[in-house]
Amino acid sequence: MSEKAETRKTYCSHCQKEVVVAITPAPPRTGQANLPDHEEVVCLDFGDKCDGDVCPLSHYRPVVMGVRLARSGLRPEDEWETVRAQCEGCGQVSDLEIVDRDTAYCTLCGTTNTWMVLGLDEDGHVVVTGRKKD
Repeated sequence: MSEKAETRKTYCSHCQKEVVVAITPAPPRTGQANLPDHEEVVCLDFGDKCDGDVCPLSHYRPVVMGVRLARSGLRPEDEWETVRAQCEGCGQVSDLEIVDRDTAYCTLCGTTNTWMVLGLDEDGHVVVTGRKKD
């Protein structure tokens, strides 16, 4: 992110406590249709307890807040649980940041992938990804 995000505390009715959020600045107008053209709220306390139908801060499914946080770069990479797998967006094998039990974010290209772990005989496993359709 080129500009610094403004942070503040707000009450989350789902967590029933104060959380830290960042207001990310709107990106400069460059003609990229896939980027938001407005500021976004990013919850820095997003985690395992963020479930349910709607996030009270974004008014979208909780996974949207997780993807916003991953995209923003506001959480250090070493704080994300990751899986090493091939991204369906760029085709590269990379560390995918786990957003929730179904969604992982590619750190190379920004694609959101669905993911699952398939168990194999004798305690082996493989991670399978697919492109997230939203």
